[in-house]
Amino acid sequence: MLPLKNKTVLITRSANQVTEFINQLQKLGANTITLPLIENTAINQNKLINTEYDWIIFTSINAVRFFFETIKPENITSKIAVVGEKTAQVIKKFDLDVDFIPSKFTAKHLANEIPLEANQRILIPRSNLAKNDIIDILENRNCTVETISIYKNNSINYSKEDLDEVFNQKIDFITFTSGSTVTAFQKLKIHLNQEKVICIGPETAKIAEQNNIKVTAVANPHTIEGMVNAITVITKNEL
Repeated sequence: MLPLKNKTVLITRSANQVTEFINQLQKLGANTITLPLIENTAINQNKLINTEYDWIIFTSINAVRFFFETIKPENITSKIAVVGEKTAQVIKKFDLDVDFIPSKFTAKHLANEIPLEANQRILIPRSNLAKNDIIDILENRNCTVETISIYKNNSINYSKEDLDEVFNQKIDFITFTSGSTVTAFQKLKIHLNQEKVICIGPETAKIAEQNNIKVTAVANPHTIEGMVNAITVITKNEL
C-alpha cells in the first residue's frame, strides 16, 4: 500500500519549482494541490558587473538561476559555496565546481563552517527579503562581504472564490519552503483547521511560529526529500 494514499498535501512554493515536489508526493500516493504564494522576478541585474571575489555564496537555487542569467559561467574564477546539495546540483549544471557545502543545510551553518582566510572578499547574490545574519557572522570572521539583491519575491493575491475552492477541500498537510511563502500565506488571512504544517527548515519554522502558525514538523535534512519524509513519518505514526 502506498504510504500517503488518501492524504492531500498543499504546496505553496513558486510555480516554477513544484514539479519535483509533486512527483515525489504522488509516487507515494498523495493527492497534491498547488497554491503558489510567491513569484520571483529579476532585479538589479546591472549591478552584477564585478565577479572577482574570493568566494561567491549561493543560499538558494533561485539565487543561482538569476545570477547566471547575467553572468557567464566561464567568467567565474571565485570559489563557490552553497547552502545544500540541491543548490550544488544546479551549480554543477553550469560545469562549475562547488568548493563548500555545510554540514547542515542552513545559511548560518554555511557562514560558520566555510573555510575562510582573513580579509577575503565574498559576494552573496540573494533575494530582496534576505536577512543579514549570515553577513554578521562572516564579517566577524574578518571578511569583506558584498550583497546584491538580484531577485524579488512577490506575494500572489487570490480572490476569496479562489481560496474557497482550495480550502473547501480536505487538506492534511500544508508545506512552506521559505519564510516568504509563510508571509504571503498570512497576508491572505487564511484560517487553519486541522492541517499539519511542515516547514523546510528552522528559519521558515521560526517565521511561521512568529505568525502564530503551529508547526508540526521541520524537515531534516532541510530539503524537499526531508519534507516528504516528515509527512510520511507523521502519516505512519497516525496508523
